[in-house]
This record gives sequence, structure tokens and C-alpha cells, in this order.
Amino acid sequence: MVKVLTEKGALETFVFRGSKGAKKGMLAQLFPLNEVEIETYKPPKSNLASVRNVKALKPRVSIRTNMEQTAIAFFLSEIIAKSLKENDAHPNLFEFVSSSIDLFEERYQANFHLIFLLRFTRYLGIQPTVTFEDHTSSFFDLSEGQFTILRPVHLHYLEIGDSKRIKQLLEDGFNFKVELNNPERSVVLENILRYYALHIEGIANLKSLSVLKELFT
Repeated sequence: MVKVLTEKGALETFVFRGSKGAKKGMLAQLFPLNEVEIETYKPPKSNLASVRNVKALKPRVSIRTNMEQTAIAFFLSEIIAKSLKENDAHPNLFEFVSSSIDLFEERYQANFHLIFLLRFTRYLGIQPTVTFEDHTSSFFDLSEGQFTILRPVHLHYLEIGDSKRIKQLLEDGFNFKVELNNPERSVVLENILRYYALHIEGIANLKSLSVLKELFT
């Protein structure tokens, strides 16, 4: 079974049969975050289309050979697959993912996955609201998805320091001007995943997360 983000911004599942000969070469192209052209066919009495041919559209040499980038690719692919509902189209999502991965291939930065996750929220309908300008005295309310000068009365919020890092990354985007060390990066990731878990069902027990934590510890 292969989950694919299509050009219309929808997650679809296809069946891939065989792993020898030409099929083995095609299987190698179904690498996480690889952009491919897929030819499918639907066998009689089957609910799922099968993969007939796979053609890579862009070289992803760095992502496939750099250990950290490979781990991030598996992690982000898992997040995308768990965040989207099958066949539910998200306009402009494919373009966002494609252009982001182009940047990831050309210019690897350790904060890439954090910024990707924060920007991905826009297409999921859970983008945090950034209205309060004072970085030093605002809390990020994880439940409401907004920054506030008042400490929330519930437990789902970030303290001022953690909130500041989230806001800086939101505002900086892929400029990569925010500097974080590995412990800070790990905390930011945990906080982003807390936010995802509150708003998206199924973001739990990520298989690729443990590998990512080992790399950034």
C-alpha cells in the first residue's frame, strides 16, 4: 500500500505489487517526499487502483543520502499522512509541499521541519493567530491557537520563553534566521506536536519520531 499526496492536494492510497526487476526500480522511487509521476489502473472487483508505472520528476539526491534529511523526510511524510483525510482536497497544498521540499533538497537547515510543520497548519485549517507584538510577555494558547498576554486558565499553553520561539519561527518562515541549539529544537518540536495533537485526531505514536529525537539530541 502506498499513500500519495496528489496534485489536487489530496491523500490517496494505491496498491503496489511486485518488488523485482523493473518493479524494484519503481519501488525505489517511492521514497518519502520524492516527487513522482504515477500511472495507475483499477483491476476489476477492486476498490483501490494499482500502480503500473512510476517516474521520478525531480532528483532528491541530498534527501536520500544525508542521514538527517532522510530521517526528517520519513517524519514529515508520516505527519502528512496522519494529518490528512483520504481524498479530502486541500487547495494549494501540493504546491506548498513541492516548493518546500525543493528548498529542503537545495539548502538543508536544521530548523526546516519545525518551520514546515508550523506553515503546514495553514492548509489544515489550524494556523496559529499572531496578533500580539510583544515577544517577551505573551503565552501561546495551544487550545485556541493564539498568543495572549493573559495566562490561560487551562493547562494547554506554553510559557513565555517557549511561546517566543514558536512566534519567532512563525514570523521568520524559511528565512532561517532563528538560531536554536539541539535541546531547544527538541522542545520546540514537542510543543508543535502538542499543538497538532490537540487539533488533529490521530497524531500520536509517530514511528519516525524516535529516530528524529536521536539525531537532534
